[in-house]
Amino acid sequence: MTISDIKEQKISEEDLKALEKLEKGPWPSHVTELKKTKYPIEYYAWGVMHKYSPWYSGSFRVRYVFSGILARRSRDGKVAEVHFRTYSPAGRFLSTSYLKKIAYIAENYGIGLIEFAGNTGAIVINIQPDKADQAVDAIRNIMGSDVGGSGDTFREFYACPGPALCEFALYDTLAAMDFFRSHPEIYKFLNTQLFPYKIKMKFSGCPFDCAGANARSDFTFIGTWVGAPEVDQERLREMIKSGKVDPKRLVKNCPSGAISWDEERQQLKIDGDKCLKAMNCIKEAFPAIKPGKNKKIALLVGSHAQAHYGPRLSWGVALLDDYKEALPFILKVVDIYSNSAPRRHRLADLILRRGFRIISEAAKETLPDKPKATPSSHLRFTTGAVLSEDERQMYTEWAKSLVNEYYGGEQ
Repeated sequence: MTISDIKEQKISEEDLKALEKLEKGPWPSHVTELKKTKYPIEYYAWGVMHKYSPWYSGSFRVRYVFSGILARRSRDGKVAEVHFRTYSPAGRFLSTSYLKKIAYIAENYGIGLIEFAGNTGAIVINIQPDKADQAVDAIRNIMGSDVGGSGDTFREFYACPGPALCEFALYDTLAAMDFFRSHPEIYKFLNTQLFPYKIKMKFSGCPFDCAGANARSDFTFIGTWVGAPEVDQERLREMIKSGKVDPKRLVKNCPSGAISWDEERQQLKIDGDKCLKAMNCIKEAFPAIKPGKNKKIALLVGSHAQAHYGPRLSWGVALLDDYKEALPFILKVVDIYSNSAPRRHRLADLILRRGFRIISEAAKETLPDKPKATPSSHLRFTTGAVLSEDERQMYTEWAKSLVNEYYGGEQ
């Protein structure tokens, strides 16, 4: 395929016939669904056959809307698409009546196609360019939402379903997301691109981190606890007796060696000082083993999937009693980031350039009475914290045991 072939983007019958294979089989076909809309399916067919994207990036403007608009055009210049990112309810709970409103807008102002983006948390509606202005009004007046969440601003916030769905939730992730997204000091940034690059904020209710916050968020909130998990010994013995739980497996699967099993007393012991909140024991023996009663919220910063210096996991900052306590800290760090970071650098890039002291000093000023993060506060704190010698040795021995188990000797 030559450059001229790409620019001309000639679509053949062979290209279209290739899509028929994607409509066969027992599962619902995305091709069948795309054909029901006004989506230019022939360009998708060309891309599949030529193994090359049929789209160029484009630009599009709507009056008084400064974020949330994504545009692209076909390589031959004959087709243009406009995508509106819209804000979604916390936890992605969408009633049937709300879905009908989204569908109405997609049918009347778009091409009949809706995309529920994954970790971005946004609802994306493909809009017809000549109806873009009316679509903005419809999204605001009919959906009760707005266009936004792209560019160098606060991206759409994302929260796991939390206490509305999950028995492991240690704080109200939904209320936390609504608090920060609607707070005037945060809201003023949502549709104004004033930052060096994007900022993301995510909320996970427990150390399972179903929101993927620890890997893809500049400001991360993860539910945790201090000390050992809560153990109902009588219930645990019943589960062991019935064969649902193997105590030796619980001991083996604890990455920090915090669990021990007293065979004589038929009692499970968990050392709270060693517990790293990996949740392995809770996953296997719930509800006999539950998260501890001394609930906290771990505040972390600086993770992302892509940026100037590559992907990063989060650094731990502090343990909070209430998510609202983090607001002064976040505003302080956002101010530092806005005035100090080079263009297209994420918060983690700034930390790597200037040192973690910019975060620790902000925490000292805005969170003076809060316990600062340590490797044992939360399993994922270890990615950014400095390990003690004991903890370093513990991980070394654990890694060696895995090598021995899978490869039959040290490598």
